[in-house]
Amino acid sequence: MVACKKPNDSKNLLPTVYVEQTEKGYQLIRNGEPFYIKGGAASTQYLEELKDAGANTARIYDTINLKETLDRAKELDLAVVVDIPMPKFIDDPEFYENVEIFDLVKARVERVVKKHKDHPALLYWNLGNELYYPYFYKITDFFSNFNILIDLIHDIDPNHPISTTTIGANKLRVLSIHRKSPNLDFISFNSFGILSRFSEKLRPIGLIWSGPHVITEWGVNGPWEAQVTEWNVPIEENSTKKAEQIKQRYHDYIKPLRSNNSLGSFVFYWGQKNEVTPTWYSLFGDNREKTQAVFELAKIWSNNKLAFDGPELDYLLLNGKGAAENILLLPQASVEAKVILPESKIQNLEYHWEIRYESWWKSHESILLEDVHFHKIANKVIFTTPKNEGPYRLFIYLRNESAYFATANIPFYILNPNNGE
Repeated sequence: MVACKKPNDSKNLLPTVYVEQTEKGYQLIRNGEPFYIKGGAASTQYLEELKDAGANTARIYDTINLKETLDRAKELDLAVVVDIPMPKFIDDPEFYENVEIFDLVKARVERVVKKHKDHPALLYWNLGNELYYPYFYKITDFFSNFNILIDLIHDIDPNHPISTTTIGANKLRVLSIHRKSPNLDFISFNSFGILSRFSEKLRPIGLIWSGPHVITEWGVNGPWEAQVTEWNVPIEENSTKKAEQIKQRYHDYIKPLRSNNSLGSFVFYWGQKNEVTPTWYSLFGDNREKTQAVFELAKIWSNNKLAFDGPELDYLLLNGKGAAENILLLPQASVEAKVILPESKIQNLEYHWEIRYESWWKSHESILLEDVHFHKIANKVIFTTPKNEGPYRLFIYLRNESAYFATANIPFYILNPNNGE
């Protein structure tokens, strides 16, 4: 599964980027030099911040305005992993099993690769994100058609590797990819809470597959891995806890993988992204403000010893309760919220409060509740609860004179005792 290791026969040269096997394991070679990915799964709007933090690679999820993105990355001396979006087999098998539809997919892939294959910022192609690659025993045309795409890309562009991204560390799926698509150069993984068990889960198949790989998404626990309330919404960690978690996961899990055939990793998400909440994965806030996690990543990538001067918090309480206590409130009631701050740090903070309707696990939907009056008293706030029944979240944003902000939120449910329906 290392197709780009062989020389480019037409020029009798090694490819621009390829995977090399050494006595110590696999490594990525770019322009003749070893290249270890220190990357962010990124919004194209935050490439400059990625470079400033000390990263060397961006993972881009679509091909929209790709030429401009690659040009900007080159200016910043960033490499780019280009995702070629593909339908998930579990949702849309017809894209791989219907000849006419597949021909359209193939033509699109061909156009993208031909247009951008020679760009100096390109690192490798990622053919599909979390495709739910079918298990090897399934009867489907997916395998042969997916392999047609791999071979097509290799034929057009012998200078850059090809990978595909799977979820977690599913042994059967890894073996299926290894067995059915051997012309992929390596396998990529999105791994969040399961990252702590990544090597352990794959160890049983080590005699069959222990090849090169990239962690294409890692970071804080996903919403599906979080504790939930009685009304089934996930409880989000605050930004200070997330920064601690990202720092710990890098040192405990990502860094050790380098000696176990890892070609590098991409933290998720280098930008703003609404998924369940606007803050769950987002490493940035409004006006390009940074979370503490950005600071911790910059310390790792740049190996600096700076002290964090941004806001920090311990936790958020609503009527004296934490999120795990399943907070039920009456409509139009006066309640108090309080931010608990670290006693070890004196902070001159600005507090911004808001309430949003619960988005119920959805992406791109987090609606702000208008016309809420917050009576602020230092690290406390008094407000009147919404009049309509249902689930909400209270958010707090802390700012000081730094470029950083801190945030937390707490879910609550408005229950009208007079409504017996």
